[in-house]
Parts: sequence; C-alpha cells; structure tokens
Amino acid sequence: MHTIRLRRPWLRSVDSQPPPDKVDVPDTLPPAAGGGAVVTYRRAFNRPTGLTPNDSVCLSIAHFTADSIEIRINDTLIYQSDRTEPIRLDMTAALRPSNQLAITLTAGECPTTVLDGAVTLEIESIDP
Repeated sequence: MHTIRLRRPWLRSVDSQPPPDKVDVPDTLPPAAGGGAVVTYRRAFNRPTGLTPNDSVCLSIAHFTADSIEIRINDTLIYQSDRTEPIRLDMTAALRPSNQLAITLTAGECPTTVLDGAVTLEIESIDP
C-alpha cells in the first residue's frame, strides 16, 4: 500500500464566514466555535498518477472531533455520519484529474469541532 498524506494547504471556514483560514491537518489550533458550529475543511489535490484498473484509492481520516461529518468530493456527497470513529472510504470511482475534497464537521454538544487526525489517500492494488 502507498500512502499520500494530505497536510497543507487546507482552507478552514467556520459557519461559512469568509475569509477561510489556511491550516495544516491534523489541525492543532481549532477555531473558537460554540455548539451548533459548522466547520468545513477544503483541499484540492490531483488524481494520483500511474493508477491501473487494479488499483483502488481510499480516503482515510484517522480522527476528528464533532457530532457529525459529511465528506464531499467534487461537490458530490460520498459519506455522512454521526459516528466519530476513524473513516476509510473507497473513492476511486469519484476521482477526476483535479479534485476538491470538502470535510464538514458539525458540533452539537461537542465543545470543539476540529479535524485533528491525519487525512491520507491510500493506494492499494487489488489482485484480479
């Protein structure tokens, strides 16, 4: 398996208020956001080169703090949950040459809403 770490540059917006902040992920400086806050992390990336029909590309999120999460790739919702466990999603079919990833975290009772774990692309070859 080959892993690509998606660190910087991420744009973080709180409750859709401009301008977004440039941050690293894992985010070590969470925004001051109260209950009900919506925090969105966005990052552009290119489709990994050299993929074969036997390769899969999975998005992995090690940790986040929020009451719910939505993940969009190129404005298409690919995951939505109110569970807070690590996430691993096959997103091979959704990839384009140039991609926009958006991870939206919503706080309910959570005092902090933050993407505080590593976000990676994991490339695996599937044996035919």
